[in-house]
Amino acid sequence: MAGIEIHEYDGDFEDLTELTRRAWTTEYAGKAWFSLPEAPALRHMARNGTCLAAYHGAEVVGSMFSIPYSIRVGPSTLPTAFITGLTVDPAHRRVALPLIERIRRLHTEQGIDFAIGGVANDPTSGSYRFWTKYGQTFPGNLHYLFSTGHWVKILEPRAVARAGVKQWERLTARVLGRLLSFTPPSYDRHVRPGRGGDLERCTELLNQGSRHLEWAVVWSPAALAGEFGNPAAESLVFDQGGSVQAVVQYRRLVAYGRSPLNAALIELWATEGLSASQRVRLLGHVCNRLREREVHIVLVLGCGLAPTSALAANLFLPPVPQLNVFALSTGRGPVPAPPKSWNLVLA
Repeated sequence: MAGIEIHEYDGDFEDLTELTRRAWTTEYAGKAWFSLPEAPALRHMARNGTCLAAYHGAEVVGSMFSIPYSIRVGPSTLPTAFITGLTVDPAHRRVALPLIERIRRLHTEQGIDFAIGGVANDPTSGSYRFWTKYGQTFPGNLHYLFSTGHWVKILEPRAVARAGVKQWERLTARVLGRLLSFTPPSYDRHVRPGRGGDLERCTELLNQGSRHLEWAVVWSPAALAGEFGNPAAESLVFDQGGSVQAVVQYRRLVAYGRSPLNAALIELWATEGLSASQRVRLLGHVCNRLREREVHIVLVLGCGLAPTSALAANLFLPPVPQLNVFALSTGRGPVPAPPKSWNLVLA
């Protein structure tokens, strides 16, 4: 494309943060939920993977991230990547396709057959329309796998009622918010912040917890250290008598609907040997901790490791399928059949 160069991003991420803010608010503000990552979070993703950027002269006009990891598909462990953050300047929309092709070329060089991403299941959104059209144009490249959603805990009903995009979201927060915001008074003395010395045990907990799933992330201490190093994240462990029996990690973010919300996304959860009541108290401890930090809403992806009974006991709303998960193929090999149970790295 004339006047456009694509290569690995080489800036301080402040201009990329501004590009993301401008592009996403133009497209989604007041119409759909989205979040705007800050520069430290973008730097963290780039350290763990690759950020490709499109430049028009010295100006960055597009970006996309690829973060490698391993997944177990049945008995086999496969190299793959999580792709996220496809952003283009509204005046340079045509850079999207070259960015995707460069990401696919990168994956081929890395020996990756397919990467995994997600797009909101909203036919009115620009991202949905783009990826749908891409899949129709390049059916061998894009493979839809399944739809999922998030368990939702309302901590501050008034903020959620103001921010809700859909009428049912605002109505639920106004009518049931006070009830749904209730969390059992759970502060467990066994819960403490995670430390570097916990990495081996936390890796074991996560891999053991997902062994029954068809698709699951294969964690190593080094990969988990990268997750723990996210400046927007906090890790907690349940330590009873010097034995770590659970790990929870959440990432704080600002979610935008009709107005901004302070949100937290629980990204990692694994336990071993805890009773049902202990799991309920552990999740309650996390929710109360977040409420104290002025978090308005807590999200948990509806994956195979989601603690369903503990979520229900803490009055989380069950997930509505709002996220389409897809595989972006390099063409090197076939994409496995969609899983019935899974635990993957998704935004």
